[in-house]
Amino acid sequence: MIFRKVIVAFLLPFNILLLLYIAFENRLSVPLWLRVFGRMHPLIVHFPIVLIFLYAALIFFIPKTIRQEKWYRTMTEVLLLTAAFTAVVTALMGLFLSKEEGYDPDSLTLHKWAGVATAFGLFLLYGFHKKLQSFSYINYFAVLLVVVFVVSAGHLGGNITHGDNFVLAPVTPQNKKIRANFDEAYVYADMVQPILENKCMSCHNNSKAKGGLILETRQLLLKGGKDGKLWDSTKADLGLLMQRIHLPEEEKEHMPPAGKPQLTNMELEILYQWVKTGANFEQKVSGLFPADTLRVLASKVLKTSADEFYDFPAAAENDIKKLGSDNRVITPVFINSPALDVSFYNRGFYSSEKLAELKPLSKQIVDLNLEHMAVKDEDLKIIAEFTNLRELNLNFTSITGSTLGSLTKLVNLRTLSLVGTTIKQNQLNVLIPMQKLRTIFLWNTSITVSEIQKLQAKNKNISYRLGYNGDTVKIKLTPPISENDTQVIVGPTPVKLKYYMKGITIRYTLDGAEPDSLFSPIYQNNLQVDSTIVVKAKAFKPGWITSDDLELNFYKATYRPDKITLLNPPDLKYKGDGGKILFDLDKSDFNFGNGKWQAYQLNPMDAVFYFEKPVLMKSVMVSMMTNFTAFIFPPSSLEVLGGTEEKNLKPLYSFNPVQPLKDDKKSSSLFIVCRFKPTKIRYLRLVMKPIARLPKWLKPTKKDKAWIFMDEIMLN
Repeated sequence: MIFRKVIVAFLLPFNILLLLYIAFENRLSVPLWLRVFGRMHPLIVHFPIVLIFLYAALIFFIPKTIRQEKWYRTMTEVLLLTAAFTAVVTALMGLFLSKEEGYDPDSLTLHKWAGVATAFGLFLLYGFHKKLQSFSYINYFAVLLVVVFVVSAGHLGGNITHGDNFVLAPVTPQNKKIRANFDEAYVYADMVQPILENKCMSCHNNSKAKGGLILETRQLLLKGGKDGKLWDSTKADLGLLMQRIHLPEEEKEHMPPAGKPQLTNMELEILYQWVKTGANFEQKVSGLFPADTLRVLASKVLKTSADEFYDFPAAAENDIKKLGSDNRVITPVFINSPALDVSFYNRGFYSSEKLAELKPLSKQIVDLNLEHMAVKDEDLKIIAEFTNLRELNLNFTSITGSTLGSLTKLVNLRTLSLVGTTIKQNQLNVLIPMQKLRTIFLWNTSITVSEIQKLQAKNKNISYRLGYNGDTVKIKLTPPISENDTQVIVGPTPVKLKYYMKGITIRYTLDGAEPDSLFSPIYQNNLQVDSTIVVKAKAFKPGWITSDDLELNFYKATYRPDKITLLNPPDLKYKGDGGKILFDLDKSDFNFGNGKWQAYQLNPMDAVFYFEKPVLMKSVMVSMMTNFTAFIFPPSSLEVLGGTEEKNLKPLYSFNPVQPLKDDKKSSSLFIVCRFKPTKIRYLRLVMKPIARLPKWLKPTKKDKAWIFMDEIMLN
């Protein structure tokens, strides 16, 4: 056969080339075009493995009578020859690939020699296979030895690609990490690190440090890789880690790479919140404030994975539906769990009777949130009947503490939050015997540090979280806290600011200037805004360093269309809820994978907004985002058309935005304001085109195209 002769002709020179490469490896450099072939190593490596095992099966398990047949000898010879040829080609490709950075030298050396041994072993086995057929036991040993070589090479290659002990992990006893329970868990060790281990460590470990990045220790995590540190909480996009994990999956720099297990929305949010709040490695979950996003996420993650067993039956589905509403939200703590989480909203809705209505669910409620509700002291007696309660939030309620002893019946209570109440130290003494209680939040109460120390001495298992009292510590104030739920407003909206420290004065401006301690207005809970405006606020206190700005951007949206028609469909990955997402009054953050953004890449954004009754309109503002590392740019052009007749729309505004330069901020918000002469509008059409070509300084490939991302359109 010509095919067999060609392969035989190449087999010897390829093995000589392999031998020369091994001998002079340190003196040779691999040209870029050969590295392309090297990267095919993971693809072709499966061919010799399959052929070797198939050949071994034919040698060991086929009866001796059949082995004398001509077809059998021809088939085994072809199998062995093909295995030898593909093995030497695979070994050469692997050597080319090994010249790239990011591989641990020790692990790579073992894998390399196992692969070379396999190639040479098969070469010798093919060269002497006819003679070995007369010595069956020697032949068996030779075949078995080659099988050992290929298993070893595969095992070591799996370690490099997928982490230590990849091949034998299912049959190797392992010390499984037991997660701490909610009370003992740390944010990094029990929430962040497991994500890195499961989704990132296989490519960023001591054996395979892609991009020079190793995530196995905190020190190496802080060091970063060849592209720099992983995060910078002072930047709007929080740095490299957030950029890479939020890139579209098809982008070459997206992490984890396409084909690997991807981060879930929960995992993305945990990483985002951890970096955003300073990437603290020592923060305990129980030390977070109850409303902290990380604590809320922890309550879901740890409850789902901590193997907590609820030994009570699930509530009747009809009871849950009957008692649940927009003002009293009832949800399972996780899927198929009998345990329930109950949160009250709207102070006007709450009453003792509304709380008592939950008695049919008294065994199932494990988390009760009554923050800002008009809870009275006598209501604690009702709460005491919720025998499986784990977390109770009474922040800013009307309780005085006189009936706090009622809560001692809650033998499973772990967290109690009394922020902003008139509770006294002596009233907390009744809670000291509670065996499972671990954390009590007491911010913004009259209780002092010395009183806390007395309580702590009586029960060291309870952690009392007091916050700052501001009497002796002289540090820089943190910015005021905003309680506004939305940035997009439709009418007069109160600006809600607060501070968890006594004696603080909050001053603000509405013209973009920095608030000062003398002339800027004092915030007194009566500030309202009714237009697109920037509110800046600072906290002041004598003897303290003034806080940084809190900047709140409010965007007015007077009109919402009655019907939205998208003439070009958005990208399937970033379509949100169709056109509705553009008018849902929800301004998003920079996480463009959160489902709140709409994006276009190959086609222009072309939409028509319809109003049943004509409206007098004079501006259109489009909220967008730029992130040039993800190829998200402003549109090349924007055009607004409008009128009262759909087929006779007049041009109202056109604009060609300036495109970012190489040194501009990588990720930022973009607001395009289109102002025009007041016009009666029944039909409004908006057209935006992505830029045709990406800038050369991005070094794009031919397949890379620009995106436009938008999350809200405001019509006024």
